[in-house]
Amino acid sequence: MTAALLRSYSGSIVMQNENAIFERLEVTKKYGLVADYLVSWTGIRGRLAPKVIVWGNGLQPTDVVQHYIGQLLSGLVPASRIDVAAE
Repeated sequence: MTAALLRSYSGSIVMQNENAIFERLEVTKKYGLVADYLVSWTGIRGRLAPKVIVWGNGLQPTDVVQHYIGQLLSGLVPASRIDVAAE
């Protein structure tokens, strides 16, 4: 995993599902649907929410990638916080 665990000021892990997010995106990257991804966290102390940006492989239409990643991360990241970057 390339990202360090983010911690709140009290030292507790901010997002319980962060490992699931990274694992799912890594598998998707390994199989070639996405070329790369970025997970960022916004919010205030102890209440951070994930935002995901993915870069497609250039072979699939953006809407297909958007739909797949939305389904993949359902329950972990709201669809409104998932973006597919332009190539």
